[in-house]
Amino acid sequence: MNLIFKISNFLIGTCLASHACVIVERVGKEDFIFSRSKCTNCNQQLNIFDEIPLISYLLLKGRCRYCKIQIPAEYFVTEFLGGFTFLKIDFSNPHDAITAIVLFNILLAAISDYQSKEFDIAFVAPALFISALRIIKTFEQINITDLVEFCPIFLLFLYETIKHKIGKGDLIIYLVLTFCFDPKFANLTFLTASIILLSFFIGGEVSKKEPVAFIPFIYIGLIIQLLSN
Repeated sequence: MNLIFKISNFLIGTCLASHACVIVERVGKEDFIFSRSKCTNCNQQLNIFDEIPLISYLLLKGRCRYCKIQIPAEYFVTEFLGGFTFLKIDFSNPHDAITAIVLFNILLAAISDYQSKEFDIAFVAPALFISALRIIKTFEQINITDLVEFCPIFLLFLYETIKHKIGKGDLIIYLVLTFCFDPKFANLTFLTASIILLSFFIGGEVSKKEPVAFIPFIYIGLIIQLLSN
């Protein structure tokens, strides 16, 4: 039963990730809820067999069925990561359902940041609202350990943001993770993200002279922390 639960959640996660790509692509341009998906190159409307997360990409060998243009591999990777994001979420549990909203918001921010190195604050508005509601509860249960884990990192990020060394979005995501989870979870997520980014620098996969979209790395770090808990 546990295996069936995880498989179901993985499939749900791939669908959510697939729709997140659609939202980021269409927001402010066209309807992303009721209108059918179409190829961005030939504008041919896709059928249901073209839109099965992961499977359609593999069966079509990463190309549009109609114009044969290469479909970016990032879509496949996003759907794959989305499956693991929601692997342990119990969607029948109200607390987990709220957590799923937060995770989906961060996924939207990560996709947008990857594509344009910024994201619309509307993508994380629900997560910020949830964070605001949980701040009161957090301060009611706050202890010295939480303060030690939160304050130095927060002040460092705030300073780096003011100096324009990191983007405001990184700080926003840090606060969301802190109040929706806890300071330790947020710190470990950012530490994991930083290690992964450093490995990309060492491997030459990321240019040291250009701005780096850090939120996708935060998202990968988030998945690792979710799976390890």
